[in-house]
Amino acid sequence: MVTALTVPAGAAQRFVPLPTWMDGEAEKEESLSDQNDEHEKRRKKKESIIRKTTVAYGIVELLKRSKKLDDEEIRVDNFLISVSKNVNPSQRSWDDINSVGMLSSGMWLMIEEPPYLNAILGGEACDDRILGRFLAVEMKSAPQENVGKPAEAKAAPKNGLNDYHMAGMNALAAVAEESNRCHLFARLLYELYAHEPFPDDAASTKEPAKKRLRSYNEYLMLPPEVASDEGVFEMDTIPFQIPSIVRMQKLGIPASICLMTQNLLEYALRGDGGQSDDAYESLGVVGEDLHLLLLDPDRFLFDHDNQNTDNMKLLYREGKLYGRHKEETLITEAFCRISPGKSEAFFVSGFSGSGKSMLVNCLSDKVNAVGGYVIKHKFDALCLCPLSGVISAFNKLCLMIKGGDRPVIAKNLMEEFGAGVGLLIRLLPNVSALFPELVSSATKVEAGDVMNARSVSFTLLRFMRAVTSPVMLFLDDIQWADSTALDVIHTILSDKLNSCMFFVGTYRDNEVQVDHDIFNLMRELEMSHVHTTKLSLAGLDQSDLNTMISDALCLYPRICKSLTEIVFQKTKGNPFFVLEFMQSLQSRGLLRYNSLQKRWVWNEDVIRGEEITENVLHLLSSKMNGLSDNGQTLLRVMACYGVKIHALVIGYLSETKEYSGIRNGLEEALEGGFIVKDEEGYFQFVHDKVHEAAYNLFPEVRGISQINHGKEWILRDDELRIGIAELNMKAGKKALDGCDHETAYSYLCAALSLLP
Repeated sequence: MVTALTVPAGAAQRFVPLPTWMDGEAEKEESLSDQNDEHEKRRKKKESIIRKTTVAYGIVELLKRSKKLDDEEIRVDNFLISVSKNVNPSQRSWDDINSVGMLSSGMWLMIEEPPYLNAILGGEACDDRILGRFLAVEMKSAPQENVGKPAEAKAAPKNGLNDYHMAGMNALAAVAEESNRCHLFARLLYELYAHEPFPDDAASTKEPAKKRLRSYNEYLMLPPEVASDEGVFEMDTIPFQIPSIVRMQKLGIPASICLMTQNLLEYALRGDGGQSDDAYESLGVVGEDLHLLLLDPDRFLFDHDNQNTDNMKLLYREGKLYGRHKEETLITEAFCRISPGKSEAFFVSGFSGSGKSMLVNCLSDKVNAVGGYVIKHKFDALCLCPLSGVISAFNKLCLMIKGGDRPVIAKNLMEEFGAGVGLLIRLLPNVSALFPELVSSATKVEAGDVMNARSVSFTLLRFMRAVTSPVMLFLDDIQWADSTALDVIHTILSDKLNSCMFFVGTYRDNEVQVDHDIFNLMRELEMSHVHTTKLSLAGLDQSDLNTMISDALCLYPRICKSLTEIVFQKTKGNPFFVLEFMQSLQSRGLLRYNSLQKRWVWNEDVIRGEEITENVLHLLSSKMNGLSDNGQTLLRVMACYGVKIHALVIGYLSETKEYSGIRNGLEEALEGGFIVKDEEGYFQFVHDKVHEAAYNLFPEVRGISQINHGKEWILRDDELRIGIAELNMKAGKKALDGCDHETAYSYLCAALSLLP
């Protein structure tokens, strides 16, 4: 918190002129040369940078609150800081800066963090990260006598100018004043970080505007119009050009501070027509950027020297949910309402890639924190028996039950099922592994006995009554589920006894009709008085998208706005599409890392002029086409198995002659970000669209041919053979539409051969 106040008497702090404090910091840095521990040396240097940035933030907040200042007042010798006399050994080294004051005005700003944030951010990270600080701004008193007073009545101008002209002149004067402040603060920043006087280079405002403009045209960060062979400006090879900024970089000052200083100097060109698009508009924006540097220094303040600049990656925040605060609150509140005999349903709709699954997954930690369980299943278009997926999810629940709950649940199961617990064990085999004591008392169930859908529903309902902790059942892509699977969900949720389940179902609203079973389930739940919430996710707005891109580029949000505008136009804010689109820009050289300026650069005019597809499937397909034959074969094989495939299956296939090279393609697919390996030993596609694009690697409808190879096993299951026959019928019709009569004939014959 930054607060204007009078200097307290007898406080446990000492007051030091800023130049004296800067000399002390310089001595500390010089002493680091004797430090043999490189790790400790880097850490001490980072701590010094945070202290300086904290002081810079305090100074800019002082300047924002001062109406009129002479040039001499915006100098390092006009500022004073207070530091703690006795520093707590457990206190972070940058927390000893208590306040920043301005000698000429007598104004002081106290710097502190809210107590609850000290508890959160106070510890040091074990992975060498520097945790930042959150500094809010609060004004408690007027900084100067002329602030807050009512404006005096002005006499009518005697020079004949009207109010409109006077307003224009006042606006121009304000711009000139702000420009001068930005320039002077840039000089102050240079001296604060460099420990030397600001050099008299081409950025001097004492030069005539036209001469200054010519100088800046030579020194601006944006490159001259020299194109590469591909017609893309070589922005990644342009170093800093302004001499004072080049000097800062040579002194080891972070690129973020160099860029800030440069953009402050560029503001001096406002009105001359030569300023950069990245030039600051006011000191208020500078304060926002400094606040961001302090809040997350590892991402925005320090240079990323640990990365290979030849293969620089976009640093997205893993698990970060952008622009979904209201939705996250809504789903959390819904979960908190459930209790024994009072279950709830929560439906999330949206286009593919809108972040439905990520929104639901953010609730997992909260469910685990209260001793609950999270079970999941993802349906796909190739699923022939959706009910088996629901049963599989409950079977996994048996292995999740914690030690303390086991005896209670075992007792409940015996009371609920008695000798008929064998029926439960047949449906959920993991029950026997979790509760071996139940096996001996179970009545033997004949292998030929068939459980119909109603029996399955009732058995799962009784099982859920025995589970004492809340359970979240997350079924993803329920547009691929059928009425049988959804009826089971309705049966459990409508139970008014001991069941305590929070059901979450996600679906693509653009791929279902009004008569889909999903909407029948919603109506039935409402008729059964089960509290049901329906949520629709749209794309991110430009503000949230800009935050996401800023985080990925580790660059000030104001600089990313031009790129964000283009990305938003192409992707409509769809999060998954944004990720693929940004990666496409990088792979095509339209988004590059400038290792000299240590930042990402792009040219929006070139990007706008490029014909970049607005279809995410085309992006993914183009990316997959760049893989080797083994990589593409692996993805095709996985696509035939659905959204995931077990590692043992890949191992088995790799021993065959036809698929002997898929192990070589496995590593390539993992590195390309198409698939991931989960803790259960499955390789799965990272997203539905990746699965769809992989399936499209087959020429037209050839994918069903892979399934037909297993005809001898298909014939053993009556339900399965009907489903495969329907797929062959659809494939035959599609081939007929393409006038491929030979292929159509083979699929239609296969369909007939599978009929009972």
